[in-house]
Parts: sequence; C-alpha cells; structure tokens
Amino acid sequence: SLKNNITNNLCSDIPDAFWHRKRHVVSLTYEKDFSEQNTPTKERPIQITYELMEHCKQEIAELLTKKLITPSKSPWSCVTCYVSKNSKIGTPRLVINYKSLNTALQWIRHHILNKKDLLKRLTEAKII
Repeated sequence: SLKNNITNNLCSDIPDAFWHRKRHVVSLTYEKDFSEQNTPTKERPIQITYELMEHCKQEIAELLTKKLITPSKSPWSCVTCYVSKNSKIGTPRLVINYKSLNTALQWIRHHILNKKDLLKRLTEAKII
C-alpha cells in the first residue's frame, strides 16, 4: 500500500522529512498577561526504576539521532511517565502530560473531522 511504501522507503531514511514544512508547524497563542519569566510548567520528575531509566536514555538517543527531538535547556517541563504497551509486551511507551501548559495557553477550539472527511482529503491529496 501507499502508506507502507512511504513509511518504509521515505521515513526510514529521512524521519524528519515532513517536519520542516511551515504548514505542519502549529503556533500556539499565550494568555494575554503571560510572561516568559513565569514558568508555571516546571514539574518534578517522577521516580522510575533503573531499567526504565536505561530504556529512557536509549529512546532519547534514538530520537536525537533521527532528529525528531533536539537538546533543550528550557526551564519548562511537563510530567512524563512510562506505561506498558498492549501490542508489544514488555516494551514501555513514553507518555507526556501537557495539561500544565493549559495555564499559559489560550483556549483554541478546532473541530475534529470525521473519518469519511479525512479519507476523502487523503484520496484527493497529492505527494509533492
């Protein structure tokens, strides 16, 4: 299928191929009285086991290598934890709780398209 072809051929070699397009970048608006000096999203790290810490380091190194994330010295942080995947027993999945960012961001409502509309858009889409 087309999805498998794109995933296997393009995304395996260039995992960040679509990240540098402006239409895929979302700009979030902050509350009017918000200041960068206020860091309301500073969260305490959650304790994890040594095995999870090693898995976390390995996962971060892999994401850095693929250029999906970049190093940061930002004072902002969100709560993260690992949960077990149902599909792959024994493989933990990283979960990030962005709820604390809601205090700094303005409420924006976006409608979620239904399945038929999304499929129609995909069938009419052109790969550039």
